[in-house]
Amino acid sequence: MRTKFPCSRRAITVAIIAGMSFQASAQDEPVEEIVVTGSYFRGSPLDAPSPVQVIDRSSIEAQGAAVIWDVIKNLEVNSGSITNPGSDNGQVEGTANVNLRNLGENSTLTLINGKRMVPAAAVTQSGGEFVDLNSIPLVMTDRVEVLTDGGSALYGADAVAGVVNIIMRTEFEGLEIYGDLQGVQAADNAYDATVSAIWGTSFNNGATNLVLSAERFERDPVPVKDGNFFGPNSEFLGTVSTAGTLVNSPAFGAQFNAAQWLNNEVYAQNVAEGGQASNYIYTDPGCYTTTLPDGSTPQIGRLREERGEKSGACRADTADYTFITNTTERDSFAGSFSHAFNDTTEFYSFFSHSDSETTRSDSGYNEARGPTVFLAPPGAYARSAAFGGNAIGQTGEIGFFAPEAGLTRPTLADMPNMPLATVNGGPNVMMYQGVRDGIDRMGAANNITKTSTVNVQAGIKGEFEAFDRVLDYDVSYSWGGSSLEQQYKTFNRDRSELAANGLGGPNCTPNGRSDFDFAGAPGPFGGAVPQIWDFYAPGLVQTFFPGFVFTTRENLSYALTSNNQGQGDCMFYNPYLSQLSDPNLANSRELMDWMNVTVDRVDKRNKLAVFDARVSGDLIEMKGGMAQFAIGGQYRERNTKEEASELHYPGLQNRILGYDENGTPNEFHRVSNNFECAMCAFNYNDTRTTKAVFMELSLPFIENVETQIALRYEDYGGNIGSEVSPKIAMSWRPMDLSLIHI
Repeated sequence: MRTKFPCSRRAITVAIIAGMSFQASAQDEPVEEIVVTGSYFRGSPLDAPSPVQVIDRSSIEAQGAAVIWDVIKNLEVNSGSITNPGSDNGQVEGTANVNLRNLGENSTLTLINGKRMVPAAAVTQSGGEFVDLNSIPLVMTDRVEVLTDGGSALYGADAVAGVVNIIMRTEFEGLEIYGDLQGVQAADNAYDATVSAIWGTSFNNGATNLVLSAERFERDPVPVKDGNFFGPNSEFLGTVSTAGTLVNSPAFGAQFNAAQWLNNEVYAQNVAEGGQASNYIYTDPGCYTTTLPDGSTPQIGRLREERGEKSGACRADTADYTFITNTTERDSFAGSFSHAFNDTTEFYSFFSHSDSETTRSDSGYNEARGPTVFLAPPGAYARSAAFGGNAIGQTGEIGFFAPEAGLTRPTLADMPNMPLATVNGGPNVMMYQGVRDGIDRMGAANNITKTSTVNVQAGIKGEFEAFDRVLDYDVSYSWGGSSLEQQYKTFNRDRSELAANGLGGPNCTPNGRSDFDFAGAPGPFGGAVPQIWDFYAPGLVQTFFPGFVFTTRENLSYALTSNNQGQGDCMFYNPYLSQLSDPNLANSRELMDWMNVTVDRVDKRNKLAVFDARVSGDLIEMKGGMAQFAIGGQYRERNTKEEASELHYPGLQNRILGYDENGTPNEFHRVSNNFECAMCAFNYNDTRTTKAVFMELSLPFIENVETQIALRYEDYGGNIGSEVSPKIAMSWRPMDLSLIHI
């Protein structure tokens, strides 16, 4: 595949054709008049009223193209299209599309043999739909016709930017085998390899044609280190550990473990560079002593940070696990069959199937997109005689409200493996941050994206006599289906929130209650002394957007009212580097697999069925030649379907949103159980039908002038409505070597 990579490349192209290609000589003869994209009349693209660019088979081979995208990317009119070799987590991994004049993927119509093709079961980040060009075997392609003018009057509103029509080699005879091998010069063992073949024959004295083709594409991953942009100042860092947002205000009685967590060196540097003296810097003490599996040590901060704003986050070099391209494998098959019953009736068909799999290799690291609350160890906030032996921060301690569930308050002695405790090297205060897995970057974590595309076309075309003239007709039916399944690892919100406060594990049952209104509980002396939730509850249980909250009230209630945290089958999730150095504080694989699950982030299906009927023929003789007409109709049925994982739907149903004055839950909502997103997957199964009629006239008023008048009416049904798309185009050839489009 000759996609331009940001690195030096070397390529070997092998085409095994000599002695194995036996094309019929009739196919080598130029066809002067054919039905050209942009019109239903026979003619030459050189004289068509609408500008049509044709890339024929010889041009395709001269370019050394390995896939259709290699042809499309060289078109000047193609601007803003997306070809994604599999370097991110978007839905378009491993696909390619065309975007004429950068008007959007939805505005360019892609056809095969003049028939609509099912869109890929994916959308771009801007919401655009597209036909995946990579699903079309290049070896089967005869030519590519590009209508660079608007085609909505003939093809529909989605052709407003133009049309790309890929014409197949439906009359090929013989055998051709192709091989293409390309590599990145800096990556000695990374290649793009394509092997394809086409075979065709005819029988019944040429009345019947059968063509079969297949293509195999394999891409090796290319590390970012092999890019020519990578150098000594390149920086690809991933988070190993952060302190989180610490609730360490002395006014709350915080007994913060400053001796281990305060980063005085970075703090002094920031102040010296003009940073604010009130912005203290905290660093996980394990960052100074940890050695990662590859022998490297984490680093604090980045190479490029604003002066006076260096952070204390602990990070690791992830360049070895960052890729320009990911592993891709694709198998495509296509074929055609046609049979002429007589001089006036012909059956034709085309069929194709493509399967693609992209493996997104990474470091093994994964993190939740949103934060969760980690309560403080018991006794973390010092009680003050001024508050009657209480502390504002005491209600942020784990198990503090256990008496509300009829239990005794736990002590630190009850949970010796509490990772936030000073004795275990923790900050010893309540805090919030995201949960992570694989902070040691062991690698070998693969996420899979699978796509599949099927297309079938069948029709009858020919001639018949009516109204004292011969008319052409074409009646066809096409069906296509596409699917996308994107697998990845994500954190289960419910489980992660429980594990953050010592209630994690498949066999743990919190012994507290889930409905306690901790934010409404008064502080000491009937509320005369505030409690920590007076300040923090509004933010820490807030709803960011529908389905995505900071932390669910139920799990904070469990953490505050239970007293079996870290005991028996209940486990703490440790967010800090002590998980790597202290076996008693390590996150077990059982716990992490319980929290961090593999699901289909995307599971989509598209189906498209199209019935087309068209009649065309001569009208009257005019000064410039014979006037022609075409009329026709089209019926389309489009079905699009998505199935969200159970983390999304049903998700966490009837979660508490509010309480009444008595502390009884009285408002509820749904919360996504996917800690990565809430609105990235949905359940739907929608069908839309479109009915259309169209007409086209060719009126040669004078010699050397081609005129096109077209009109299309489309009814989209339901609340969408209908529209009429007109078009008038003209071409004038004042001399043989010049053509003017109007």
